Amino acid sequence: MLKQRLELNARAAIERALEGAQSEDSFVEFKTQWPIDHGKAARQIAALCNAARGSEAMWIVGVDEKGRYVKGALAEELSSWWPRVESHFDGVAPGLTTVAFDWARGRTVVVLSLQTDNAPYVFVTKKEPYSREIPWRSGERTRSARRSEVLELLVPKLDMPGWEFVSARATLSQHSPTLRFEGDLYLETNQPLSLPHHRCHSYATYGLDSETVDLAFSFRTNTRDVRAVERVVRVAEPAVLHVSADADVELDSFSDLWDLHWHLVLGLGLSGEEISTSVRLTTDAVPPNQFTRRVWSALKP
Repeated sequence: MLKQRLELNARAAIERALEGAQSEDSFVEFKTQWPIDHGKAARQIAALCNAARGSEAMWIVGVDEKGRYVKGALAEELSSWWPRVESHFDGVAPGLTTVAFDWARGRTVVVLSLQTDNAPYVFVTKKEPYSREIPWRSGERTRSARRSEVLELLVPKLDMPGWEFVSARATLSQHSPTLRFEGDLYLETNQPLSLPHHRCHSYATYGLDSETVDLAFSFRTNTRDVRAVERVVRVAEPAVLHVSADADVELDSFSDLWDLHWHLVLGLGLSGEEISTSVRLTTDAVPPNQFTRRVWSALKP
């Protein structure tokens, strides 16, 4: 995370704390000063990072959350404090990004942004017979993780992407039985996704009796036609995908094709989940014998 963004997030959390609002939640913790019990601090950090499951987690040092007061902390103490905390982790400790800023003259706040994407983080208790523990943050309390929570750490968390049609249209020629759909699909994600072609399908419905026709379709990006190359589209950030689909229809079905609904169902390669969307397309009522090419466009609200 950019340090500017980290500072902005920390300032917002501090302002909520000073106003008396609930600020210390599952992913944010305030400390008035550097904890002198390094083992306890390590256990609390491990619990915070395990519960966050990839989301941002912060320790903000130098803020008295209960007293609604910014006391300040010495940034120089971090260089000796963190290695002692790190020694209480079994194998892997959370990655660390820090930023220090002046809240007021002579009062410096130190923010620890903790990377949580390498969970589970295991705390070394140094007490037998239970020398290892997977801590968990529940509200403001630190406890041992339950089995269901450990399972959550082992199964990758996948946020469902947001998506919508940006534009869509369908065309049909009187001299060709091919009904063709084209559209731009905006896909919003902050994590890598794969869309295997064999897990995706498209179909159209039309007419009063809701006739259905399956469509052969493909994705195309700015760089390559996925269908022609590897039949998988990979998206790592928000992007617009161009989708085309077609189907053969009987020419005598023209009179039933005034109102179309184009449906897309995409299967996510990482989780097996599916996402779906549809768009309605309409055209003016023109008798079939008076046109050579009919165009449907997405109905605007």
